[in-house]
Order: sequence, then C-alpha cells, then structure tokens
Amino acid sequence: MNLTTADRRAHYDDFVVHVRDLCTTPRIRADLAKCRGRRVEQISGEARRCLIKQIHPYGAQRAHYTVAALIALERPAHRIPQPASDSAPTWHQRPNLGATLADAVSRRPASASPMDRKLRLLVRLSSDLLHPRLPGLAGLLLQTGCHPDWAVLLEDLALWDISTRQVISRWQDSFYLALPDD
Repeated sequence: MNLTTADRRAHYDDFVVHVRDLCTTPRIRADLAKCRGRRVEQISGEARRCLIKQIHPYGAQRAHYTVAALIALERPAHRIPQPASDSAPTWHQRPNLGATLADAVSRRPASASPMDRKLRLLVRLSSDLLHPRLPGLAGLLLQTGCHPDWAVLLEDLALWDISTRQVISRWQDSFYLALPDD
C-alpha cells in the first residue's frame, strides 16, 4: 500500500478516535493500559484483537500500541474532544510533545527545570528506552491538565527510528520557543 503523508495523518486521527471509543469499555481499556511500554511481541489479548486491523496497513506497531496505552490513561470525563477535521489547525500547528511539556510549565512554572530535564533525557533515548518512559510522563501531563495531541505523538513515535533528529528538533524547538524569557 502506497500511503501519502495525508493518508497517514488521517489514519492517526482516526486511530485516536477508535481507541477512545474502545476505552469506553472498562475491560478493553484495562487491557490497552497493559500495553504501556511493552514490545509488540509482548502484546496479546483484547489489545491485539481490537487494534491489529487498524494498525496493520500502517506499520509502526509499537508506536500504535504505546499511544493506545497512553490514551487509556485518560479519564473519560477529562478527555478533550478531537477538533472537527474542517476546523482543525494544520498538522504542524498542532502541539507536539515539546509544546505539551511547555504547556505544563505554563500551568506550573516551578516545573520548568524538571520538564527541561525530562525532555533532555527523552531526546537521547532509543525507541526501546523511550516507549517505557512515556506512560509516566503522560500521566504527569494529564495530572497537570495538559492533553497531548495523541495523533501527533503517534506520528512522531512512528518516525522515531527513521527521522529521529527531525522529531527531536521539533520537540525541543516547540518546548523552548513556548517558554517565557528569563
């Protein structure tokens, strides 16, 4: 299947909606949550059964399972609805992980140094080390009221092993540009 960037991005948005729908069933939500940080070969049960048809044509299985597990961390009452596609900002205007970390700092200014350290650590990690760290970070962001754009994070994780430097640059630029001057 020859997919364009637009096809992939539409899939990433659809995937987030699909996973949120799945998370309305507590048993499936719990099974998706068990995917946190796991390698693809460690994922079985409901998570694999419910997601494989959505994931298979697009590759990047670990990225999909990781993001599904992160979405399962959201409390249903606190979810921010996805913008309608006709009112959504263009893809690169949507917040990446760096922008979301900066949003957390704006909500809790004392967290600037810790968030900076977290970002500096994340950008040095291989995907095998990155994926297991994301659930803790996502939980922290959700506690501060910051909601990552899961579709953008999915694209970044899917590209991590292919275009690591570009993803890192976007995350760092978004973080540092959003911070107030000292």
